[in-house]
Formats: sequence, C-alpha cells, structure tokens
Amino acid sequence: MECLTEIIPGLEEAVTKDLENDPDVSEYVVIRTCNRLEAYAAADDNHAVRLRMEETVRKAIPYEHRDFWYILQDDECIKHLFTVVCGIDSLIVGEDQIQHQVKDSFAKAQKEGHVGRVLYSLFNNAIVVGKKVRTETELNKGAVSVGYASIELAEKKIGSLEGKNIAIIGAGDMAGLIAKNLAGKGPRTVFVSNRTFERARELAKELGGTAVGMDRLTEMIAGSDLVLVATSAHHDVVSREMVENAMASRPDRPLLLIDVSVPTNVAKDAGSVPNVTLSTMASLDAIAAENVARRKKEISAAEKIIQQEMAKIAEDRKTEAADAVIRGIGMMSERIRQTEAEKAKHALSNGADPDETVDALTRAIIKQLSADIIKNLRKAALNGEDDVVDAASKLFSPSGKE
Repeated sequence: MECLTEIIPGLEEAVTKDLENDPDVSEYVVIRTCNRLEAYAAADDNHAVRLRMEETVRKAIPYEHRDFWYILQDDECIKHLFTVVCGIDSLIVGEDQIQHQVKDSFAKAQKEGHVGRVLYSLFNNAIVVGKKVRTETELNKGAVSVGYASIELAEKKIGSLEGKNIAIIGAGDMAGLIAKNLAGKGPRTVFVSNRTFERARELAKELGGTAVGMDRLTEMIAGSDLVLVATSAHHDVVSREMVENAMASRPDRPLLLIDVSVPTNVAKDAGSVPNVTLSTMASLDAIAAENVARRKKEISAAEKIIQQEMAKIAEDRKTEAADAVIRGIGMMSERIRQTEAEKAKHALSNGADPDETVDALTRAIIKQLSADIIKNLRKAALNGEDDVVDAASKLFSPSGKE
C-alpha cells in the first residue's frame, strides 16, 4: 500500500503546523506509518480545535480521499489508540511493528517538548495495554508473512535452524527478505547462489555467508539442510536429477526444499525423492492464512483487556479531582507541621516546659488545620448550601458514626 502522505503530499506538514500554531492545543503527538497518519492532541477547547482541524484537512485532502479520515474525542480516541497499539486496527492483525512506531512517535514528541501530563499518561497506558495484550493473548502469535512462515515451516519440518546449513538460490528482494529471517535463526552456514554471481556475493556478505556459483548447485544442495529457492526463472532451476544426486551422498539426512518462486523453479517430482520435502508458496500461504484466522479469533480477548483498562482509566478520572484536593491538604498540613515544629524546638531550646510545649504545638496545628474548614462551613450554612454541610458531615463525622 502506498503511504497516505505520498498519496496526499503535504498532509503531515499541514496537520503538524496546525497543531503547533493552534492556541487551544497544549500537547500533541503525530504518528505516521506506511498506511496511516494520526494526530493526538490535548486541548483547552475541543470543539474549536476540531473545527480548525476539519478545515485544515478539507483543504489538504482531495475529495475522493475524504472518506478515509475521521476525528475522535475523549473515550473514543483513547480506545482507538489502544486498538492501534495492540495491532487490532492493522492490515496484519496483531503486528508488532505498530507498537514500536507508536513508541518512536511518542518519544519524538517528548523530545520536541510537545508532550505534557495528559498525553504522557495516555501513551504510557496505551503501551502498557499493548504489552498486556501480546502477553496474555495469542494475537501476535504465528507467522503471517512469507518470511516468517518459511521459518515456521522449516522448524516444523527439520527442527531448530540453529547449527543447520542453509542454501539460498536467488538474490532478489524476496530471496533477500526471507534469507535475512532464516539467517537470524543462527544457522552454521549460509550459502547463496544466483545467476548473477556478483549479486550472490553481495547478499552472502549481508548474511555473513558464502557465495556459490550456479554450476555447483548439486554440491551446495548436498551440504544443506534447507534450500530456499526464490528466482524469476521460467524453468526448473532445481531438477529431480539434481536432488537425487545431492541426496546420494547423504541418504539418511533430511532435506527441506522451499520454493517461493512464481512460477515454481523446483521440479514438482523432486519432493518424491526419499527423505526430501518440497514446499511451495501455496504451503506458506496456507500457514499464513491459518495464523491470520487464529489471530482474528483472539481479537475479542484483546478487546476485553482494552475494556478493562478503559474502566480503570474512568475510575482514575473520577478520583482525579479528589486526588488534587488530597495533595493540597497534604502540602498545607506539612507546611503547618513544619512551622509549628520549628516554634516548638525554639521554645524548648529556651527552656520551655516540654509538656506545655507539646500541648501548645498540637493545639496550634489543630487550630490552623480546622480554621478554614470551620469558616467555610459556617459560610455555606448561612448561604443555604446544604449539600456542602452534608458533605462535611460525612467527611468529619465524629468517630463511630457513619
């Protein structure tokens, strides 16, 4: 898929500039991937910011692409970010790459000074949810790309690739992509062969392997546990005879041939040679499709975790105002305590009676702590603010009473 910002040149710049210059936007994070552009903002006036952003986007996006953008607020926005980070909203369900992309975008916004308390909390929560979903569900398990499906298939057929010998026939993009995945599994040796020897040498260098001429294919196959064939030829590059000759020197050692060429480049009857298994792109597609289906079944479990985390955020929001008051009470109480403690220390150093000093200290603290409460409670009663009086009654009821 083409990048959204390539389809619509200047969109990312326009959105970022709008957020940067909007007087009501206090924080923002912009996320760009190959198929999405998302902006998250904390604002003093959501409605005003929304109207201005809609105008910016309307100017930047051609009419035929306007169905692909939307604006979400509050809980819908939070849930969407959680869904994105978990990989539920991805082209490949459960992909891990999006989590790294969100982390990188968040880190970039922090570095540039665009993140405050609101988005710091939101994105940290999102990253935690993403980790939890990947730990507690199977949403990101199983290969869904040809490269990883090749590894999954190979490990099913011949066990761990660590210490095995791998041969790559072909040096194009597909061969390189899959070869890098296979080489990352710790094989003992990686051989690379290609019609153009120089390209074989380049890929072999990237993989830390050895380039082999096409005239030595039989020898290379004979020394390998796994052979990946990914060429663009229109004929069989690996014949049955070649495989038979290779196996003659190691008849009891299994050989896996994976042919991802289109059309296939390994003779169809090569897989009937004893101790040889031949798999094609169809086999890999089947593995990927099976894993995609399995991942989709895990979406409901992932969404349940998201709902649980959303409920926790809602609870935190309810106590947020109270927490601010509690912090204020704590700070005020500490100031009073420190002031009166210093007075008591000074009195004691001047020979004051300890009992009288302690009595004066406690009385002074109690008086200062209760002074504003008593004053405001009387004022509320005079103004007929019964709800304030009732609340105070619940908060400061004598011990033993509800």
